[in-house]
Amino acid sequence: MENKDMKPNFNILNFVILDNTAFVSNLDPNQLFHQNPEICFYITSSVYDEALANPRSSQRIEIAEVQQVLKVRDPMPESLKIVSDIAEETGDIAALSKTDQEIMALYLDLINDFPEQKGLLISDDYSVQNTCVQLKIPYYSFQKQGIKKSIKWEIYCPNCFEIFSPRLLGKECDHCGATLKRRAFRGKRRKL
Repeated sequence: MENKDMKPNFNILNFVILDNTAFVSNLDPNQLFHQNPEICFYITSSVYDEALANPRSSQRIEIAEVQQVLKVRDPMPESLKIVSDIAEETGDIAALSKTDQEIMALYLDLINDFPEQKGLLISDDYSVQNTCVQLKIPYYSFQKQGIKKSIKWEIYCPNCFEIFSPRLLGKECDHCGATLKRRAFRGKRRKL
């Protein structure tokens, strides 16, 4: 499900992983569960902490927890490494939070544990979506339109046009001191 314009068919899904953006955007796992009781909803402890700290999402989390609709599970280090490596290749690594990486790694763990099941990751974050495409993780953008195509990013200095490692996004250029930015990669990548 890489088509963000179509609503997911929850009837065919076994599990859904939620990002905090889903809760903030008023997605209600309790309502979805009552319509589709076969689905397991998962979040990581980081998503749980973020959601509880946000008044717009904390009530939904607490209700889902009490009704046992939501499971909290953290990913394995091996899956986190896979996500990190792919995000490094796409240039999204510096734009992804630890939580972003964890939800994608959790998807990989669940597919590894239950290869016959179908899952979905819900996130409005464009860097998560871009990395999901490379990892072949089905995703759905709940509030926003979502990405149109996968992009490989390069990190560059807007003043001296030097190219840097993807992890340096937002840092200062060591040549001129400008803040490093990212742009879509358009050609042969130079060695870093």
